[in-house]
This record gives sequence, C-alpha cells and structure tokens, in this order.
Amino acid sequence: MSKKTLFSKLKLIFLVLYFLILFVERLLAVILSVKNGGEYALLSGNTFNYFAYGVTAVSLLAGTVLMIRVIPEMFVSIFTAKEYAFSENYRRIVIAAMAVLFGGMMHTGFTLAPMQFVAYGFLIASMVVRTIECCRNSRSSALRFASIVSVIYLTLLAMAVPVSYFSHQSMPILAVFYVVEFCAVIVLVPVFGKLLLVFYDKGVTSFSLIYPIILLLLSGFTVALKWTEEINWFVLIFLVLTEAFYLSFGLIARRKSCLSDGLLENCN
Repeated sequence: MSKKTLFSKLKLIFLVLYFLILFVERLLAVILSVKNGGEYALLSGNTFNYFAYGVTAVSLLAGTVLMIRVIPEMFVSIFTAKEYAFSENYRRIVIAAMAVLFGGMMHTGFTLAPMQFVAYGFLIASMVVRTIECCRNSRSSALRFASIVSVIYLTLLAMAVPVSYFSHQSMPILAVFYVVEFCAVIVLVPVFGKLLLVFYDKGVTSFSLIYPIILLLLSGFTVALKWTEEINWFVLIFLVLTEAFYLSFGLIARRKSCLSDGLLENCN
C-alpha cells in the first residue's frame, strides 16, 4: 500500500468514526433525556429544552440524509482498493459533518461528553492527516508552515464555540443571553465548516481577519453574559488561545502563503 493510499484510507476511517460516534451519542442523549436529566430533561418544562432538543432532532435527521450520501462510498473505499474522490466530495463531507455538529452544540440531560470528545478527536485526526499530505506534497516551506498553523488554528477555534446551556438569570439578561448563545452556534458552526472546507480542499485554511473577530464577539459575549452566574472557563480559555494564536501565527501564515492558487495546487 502506497503512502498516498494509506493517508486516504486514514482520513476516511477517521471521518466515518466521527460521524458514527457523534451521531450515536446525540441519538442516545435525546432518547435518555426525555424524562431524565433534571432541568435538561425534555419534559422538565424549560423552554430552552424545547429549542435545544428541536435543533438536535433536526440535526440528526439532516445528518442522516446527508451521511447517506457520503458514508457508503467511504466504506467501499476503506475496504477495497477503490480510490475515494476527496476533491469531489469535500463539500458534501463538511456539510454532513456540520449538520451533525449542530446537535452536538446543544446540551441535553444525558450529554455524553467523553463520546463527543472522542468523535471530535477523530475529526481533528483527519485534519492532521490532511496536513501531513500537504507537507509531503509541497516543496514550499511557506505552504507547509501555513498548513500546520491551519490545523492548530481550526482545532482551537472549534473548541472556542460555546455549547448552548440553560441559564437561571432574570429577564431581560436571560433573553439576551439565549439570543446570543444560540446565535453563536448558528453562526460559528458554519464559520468553522467554511474554514474546514477550505482546509480540506487546499491544505491551508483561510486566515481572514473577519472570522476571529466574529468568534471574539459571539463567544466573548456568551461568556460575558453568564459571567455573574457561572464562568465558562473552557470556552474562555480556548477563545483567548485562538485569538492569541491567530495574531501570533495566523497572520504570519497568511502573509507567507498569500493563499495563492499556484502554491495551493502543490498541496493536493
């Protein structure tokens, strides 16, 4: 087996595991949380839960439809010598991955965090394989640097997207918090998806300044609005790390690679 084939199969395996593990976790969480899970139980009467479970249910349905379009071909390529046409399917893969991820950003009564992190770990592993491919295929040190920076930047950014949680704050802060919290998910998941698509396709993501600004505003306000009730240290730490990493390395990678089509072609 050539290294090219090996890397291709590893990406397929990691992506399939991401889909299956996160899908199963979300399905189990919804089933087990209908009457159980305290304030996060679907039947607890909290309005938050109706929206969160609704998003999760739509995520599962959409994910099922979209995964049917990509997973069968992936399985065939994993267990046979047939090459998988990544360049033709990256968009479908990312759209399906983000559809399932929407559900993963909703906290339910039986959210199985270890399973979620394992799933996200496999998605990150597929990104690492893409970077290895880029570094092996490119003669440009600038492009190799930009690819390595990309996978770290994307990992940090993904961790800085806040999961939607219930809040006990009083009105009107509660209403503002929920609006900002759900907007953060609705906006930042597609942002991550767009950056991931560029990365899978080119080997280097976009280092546009607009994305860290959007992340700072939405994740920052989400953390700030719940500060007096509970500090979301996880999101806060990764938000700071993402912004600091972008300013320290993202801008350098952007300048070095310039994201030129001539350089990026060498990464495929």
